[in-house]
Amino acid sequence: MHERKILFETTFERRDLDRGYAGRALRVDISGKTITELPVDDEMKRLWTGGKGFDLWLTLREITGNTKWDSPGNPICFSAGPLGGTTSFPGSGKTIVTAVSPLTQSMMDCNVGGYFGPFLKFAGFDAMVLTGISDTECILAIDSVNRTIRVLDATADPVDSHILAEELTAEFAPNEMERRNVAVVSAGTAAEHTRMGMLNFSFYDWRRGCCRFKQAARGGIGTVFRHKKVKALVLRSHAQLPAWRVEENKVAARITPKKVSRMECPSVIEELDRIIDRWHADPEYVIEMMQDIQERFRHIPKVALDQLQRRCGTPMAHLYHIATFYKSFSLEPRGETTIQVCMGTACHVKGAANILDSFERVLGVKSGQTTTDGKYTLEAVACLGACSIAPVVRIGEEIVGNVESRQVERLLKRHATPAAGAPEEVDHE
Repeated sequence: MHERKILFETTFERRDLDRGYAGRALRVDISGKTITELPVDDEMKRLWTGGKGFDLWLTLREITGNTKWDSPGNPICFSAGPLGGTTSFPGSGKTIVTAVSPLTQSMMDCNVGGYFGPFLKFAGFDAMVLTGISDTECILAIDSVNRTIRVLDATADPVDSHILAEELTAEFAPNEMERRNVAVVSAGTAAEHTRMGMLNFSFYDWRRGCCRFKQAARGGIGTVFRHKKVKALVLRSHAQLPAWRVEENKVAARITPKKVSRMECPSVIEELDRIIDRWHADPEYVIEMMQDIQERFRHIPKVALDQLQRRCGTPMAHLYHIATFYKSFSLEPRGETTIQVCMGTACHVKGAANILDSFERVLGVKSGQTTTDGKYTLEAVACLGACSIAPVVRIGEEIVGNVESRQVERLLKRHATPAAGAPEEVDHE
């Protein structure tokens, strides 16, 4: 990682879990510049099973009757249950977050997915307390590989959650593989101007090559986070994260990560504004706007996300969620025609991998790439819903069944304007 000014730091020893518990919690006071360990004893485990109970236990030890949401002593507590969730899917690694709410001046708790909770367990902490208010913008970094906890100067870092998560994930991971072991907690610019700010918990989507978010949105927890002048909480795990074990195989490895495209010319912005105006800049129809943008430009350029955020008021994190979740959207230019090779179970056992290899050889591109003439984009997809005629290929809008790898060149030669109709089967010679 690049050199940063260290405001204060300490080292720690990782601790193995005993029946799901590490037996300690982490407390970071950014006002007093102290980092300490708190005991998690048998009484605490007897009264609470972890998760929300631990948050309440720790919060009640920190606050008094005079603690307000903006008090330095308003703690943000993070914890996971005894099992710490699972890292097979980003929605199941639950973290509970608790603090005094700026909306109600009472205790609030949020339940959020991502990998932060499991990573905290892997580091050997059942829970964490963040208290105090920093005298400068900072980042709290817990590195379970180097066994360091550091509070770093962050005055030069962006506030935008998506940009910050991308930059910090790359900074704290020495290579692409280990980006899956970095979780970033952040709150965007909106949290500085409203009492309803949310916390964004990032996880790295290795298939798309970008950070995605789970959000803790209840009670203004992000507002408390930003009031403490903390831009991000970074947690790097020493345990290798198995990326979506259900799909981690030779097929999944063929899916190329996407890159964000930029188109800055004024005419593009004018055309984007015309599309947005057709939907009256209504945020309820932002998906429809993105569909029109995808159809016009064959991808969603970065400037389109910027315009949608500015005109519709939709959070950038939500726009990225949409653009990366739905297969019909792409953040990089696609070809005039998309070729999709089904890699579902029925197709896979009938040689879909060989068919994909043939398309890659004939087109001169890898899965996820676009030919240099911009004519074709090749994709490996999970399922095309036509298992009875497996293996299946979709060329534009045409579904072709019972495909063999030796027929790929002929399929490309006969391809013309896509026509609607029933799934077609290839004639076998």
